[in-house]
Amino acid sequence: MLLGLRKPIRLLWGYLAACALMGFVLACVAAYTLPGSGAPELFVLTIEMTKAAMIVSILPSLIVIPIMEWRGVRRWFGYAIYGAVLSAVASILISGSMEKPQTLNLITIAVCFAFLGAACATVYWLIAGRHPILSEPE
Repeated sequence: MLLGLRKPIRLLWGYLAACALMGFVLACVAAYTLPGSGAPELFVLTIEMTKAAMIVSILPSLIVIPIMEWRGVRRWFGYAIYGAVLSAVASILISGSMEKPQTLNLITIAVCFAFLGAACATVYWLIAGRHPILSEPE
């Protein structure tokens, strides 16, 4: 029975690690922009930003990840593209840039979050067993 749960647990760990990376980077940016913040605030911000990343990405991930698993997508760029698109779209919708569009800010936010999303998807890809060196033989 435990062998049947190995893959879903690895997928869950990959998802949690990707969200934790997103939360840590967002917390570092927030701590950098807030004057007088230190390590305790960074830890609390990391926890909160990780929860926010999980809330924002759970529904799209529940749809896309099973489809990618079912289709047998094993290449890094498939996951990186998904992470980049999800992160860029979420950042645009959350930032409020749609109401008051400022083109340079909108492009900067989307590009920065796209790179961050691709990095988080890479962490997911490595942990969830997609990397040929790290994956278990099937």
